[in-house]
Amino acid sequence: MNPKLLSKLRSFCRDDAAFEQLQQSLLENIQPLESEIEQANFQIEQQKALFHVIARLREPLDLETVFQATATEVRQLLSADRVGMFRFYPNSGYDDGEFVSEDVDPAFSSAMARKIHDHCFGEQFSAHYQQGQMQIVADIYNAGLSDCHIEVLSQFEIKANLAVPLLQGQKLWGLLCIHQCQTPRQWQPTEIEFVSQIANHLGVALQHAELMADLQAEIIERKQAEQAVLTLNQGLQKAIVELKAVNRELESFSYSVSHDLRAPLRSIDGFSQALLEDCLEQLDVTGQDYLHRIRNATQRMGNLIDDLLNLSQVTRSEMHLEPVNLSSIASNISTELHRSEPERQVEFSIQPGLVDQGDARLLQILLTNLLNNAWKFSSKNPQAQIEFGLLPVETEIPTYFVRDNGTGFDMAFANKLFGPFQRLHSAKEFPGNGIGLATVQRIAHRHGGKVWAEGALEQGATFYFTLKPEGAGT
Repeated sequence: MNPKLLSKLRSFCRDDAAFEQLQQSLLENIQPLESEIEQANFQIEQQKALFHVIARLREPLDLETVFQATATEVRQLLSADRVGMFRFYPNSGYDDGEFVSEDVDPAFSSAMARKIHDHCFGEQFSAHYQQGQMQIVADIYNAGLSDCHIEVLSQFEIKANLAVPLLQGQKLWGLLCIHQCQTPRQWQPTEIEFVSQIANHLGVALQHAELMADLQAEIIERKQAEQAVLTLNQGLQKAIVELKAVNRELESFSYSVSHDLRAPLRSIDGFSQALLEDCLEQLDVTGQDYLHRIRNATQRMGNLIDDLLNLSQVTRSEMHLEPVNLSSIASNISTELHRSEPERQVEFSIQPGLVDQGDARLLQILLTNLLNNAWKFSSKNPQAQIEFGLLPVETEIPTYFVRDNGTGFDMAFANKLFGPFQRLHSAKEFPGNGIGLATVQRIAHRHGGKVWAEGALEQGATFYFTLKPEGAGT
């Protein structure tokens, strides 16, 4: 107490006994006030430390910087020997981890860079920490701790331990550890409350760090996706340029085929016919046979050129999408087929009202090829039947079919059906160049659809096609 104040008070007392009694009474009243002042000062320092932690959370600081600054402030405020942030290794069952940040009295060893294994922690303590409970130990040797836990703590010269969970959302990320190493220590309620508040704010920092990591990963992923799209676009641009060059070459080739090849073929065919008409009597049977073979070959080559040109035009021609009545097209084709061979008895079954979006000219070619095929390969059946229709509505996208009861095919060779010039039957048995089904496939693909077939030898065949990509709906 202030000596001047005591001297002044002494002058008001009648004797020393009264002065001693007054002094004792003042001490009894002042000491609680001094304790309250000390407690208030401690709370002010607590609030300052909390303010600093919160302020750091608002700054673009990395987690390591936040941890280190917080550890230093907490150790100084609590006069502890060590304050550190301990992190559990993912997928370790909370039995393994290491200190990732620390502030320690130089008189004691550092806990950093030391992998810690406590095989009983995950089993005994992790569930409690995940629920927000703390470990408050004044003396590790008199707190009923297991031998394995005491062994881990004693490695770091710990006498008293205050451990608070660091929760990243609902997940136990690690612990905020306050160690007293010189002597045991009774942790005060204000200290426990303060450390709990610090841990809560560090949990916010952990959540922010997780969100930032996810955000950065998403940004990187998007940048990679953008780069991939850019690379793809560059590749597509290059492919478009190359495709245009190929198309120009195809157009040049088509012109050459149409003019340069047809002229000599017409000459060969024409002169062969002239020889047969003008010099027939001068040729023996073998010579006449040779000329007939030459004419057949040139005519077959002419037909082949026509088919190739048609296939090329299907691939390169511009599409004009509109509603197309497929049933009407199929009916007209069936009428033309009956007129071409009126002696044949073929029963057509065409489902009415089938309308879809597409290029009318290309769909005319598609159905002509499919129905011509069905007509041709059912020619040996005296009771031929050809059907065109739509599969039931429960299919994902509209699926059309052309079915016949003709010669069919072996499914082992189904992969050859749609390749140009691929034939499963000889030209003598069934004439043709093997271009029709390749044309059908290209038309289906240009509409975003596909084509496939099912069949069996001598049991007919069914060809299916769609005009929309899968998942496009009706």
